[in-house]
Amino acid sequence: MNDTELGEPSALDLEFRGLPLLDSPWSVRFARATRGRRALEVYNNGLLLDVMVQTDFSPQLLRGARRGSREGRDSVLAWGHVCPDGTPPALTLGRAGTPLLGAITTPGGFWLALAEGDAARVIAHAPDGTPTKLRVRAGWSR
Repeated sequence: MNDTELGEPSALDLEFRGLPLLDSPWSVRFARATRGRRALEVYNNGLLLDVMVQTDFSPQLLRGARRGSREGRDSVLAWGHVCPDGTPPALTLGRAGTPLLGAITTPGGFWLALAEGDAARVIAHAPDGTPTKLRVRAGWSR
């Protein structure tokens, strides 16, 4: 059974407060993992970067962060699993702590956040205030 049969699109055309994902180098797609669990695939210009699988075990709050450019517009995409209460973490960019656009959640317990510009670091703040830091890598790097 695919996600379209479940009433979900397989490709996500998301908009982050006026910044559509389609105007960036990023794309995401729902998939199915073993035992029927949801999965979310993250792409940069068509290259698969990551696959997150729905889990009940201590998922990574902040799983990935990449920077990229399309038609001269820089952007940063960050993603991970939602907090235990089902909400996305609060997110900031760089050492200055610039707030990242509010994350959106998707079925399966995932979140995604997109921001225009460039940054070297993303910080996810759990509900208890615990920060998780991740270096922002180039979109195509491993």
